Amino acid sequence: MWRLVAIVMLLFAPAQGWAQIPPEWESAAQVVIGNLERDTPDFAKAWTRERRDGWTLARAWRQHNNGNTEIILAEYLTFTLLCRETGCAGNTIAGKSYVERAGEVKAVIARHGGSYGLEKAIRAWLAGVSDPTGAAGRNAAMWGTDPDVPAADFATGNIYALDWLLAQAQPSQISQAAAFARLALFVQGKAWIGERCLDISKVATAVGRPPDVENCG
Repeated sequence: MWRLVAIVMLLFAPAQGWAQIPPEWESAAQVVIGNLERDTPDFAKAWTRERRDGWTLARAWRQHNNGNTEIILAEYLTFTLLCRETGCAGNTIAGKSYVERAGEVKAVIARHGGSYGLEKAIRAWLAGVSDPTGAAGRNAAMWGTDPDVPAADFATGNIYALDWLLAQAQPSQISQAAAFARLALFVQGKAWIGERCLDISKVATAVGRPPDVENCG
């Protein structure tokens, strides 16, 4: 199960400990995000501090919300992508402090009666998006087979709600659904990204070979 693969290590080193990032997570981040950037101008952009800053931000987020630094892969991938796309100087998330974003997450989960209620609302919304690629409806159907994946665990519930809040900032339903799919992939393990179905559930478990993003469509 994707959650069991992603919840891996007890990580008690200081947040600035670059050497403490599991090397398979670093590799996974570059491969997965590179795959998402395929056929876009960002694919040629050099990698600089994103993996380190994503690690630091993920640990700060986890400490604030959970009182520990035992981050999961979904958190690391999410914040590495956000640091690469919008920057995260001062542990900011799309221009707001991670503490402020955590408050927004708590509020949106409460408005929906908990993480399961939010998951259901997101899925219903996706099913109604007129997406010419069909990705939104396919994701709604695929993710509906196991609502526990994003909702049963406190950490994944929080990160899924953050994904939803950030995606809503996009100007149209189609762009919102596309933005959400890119982020929700890290929690769900599988997602339709446009006309491609990506499976990253094994990306950080490769032994003796480079990590790879598989196809699920």
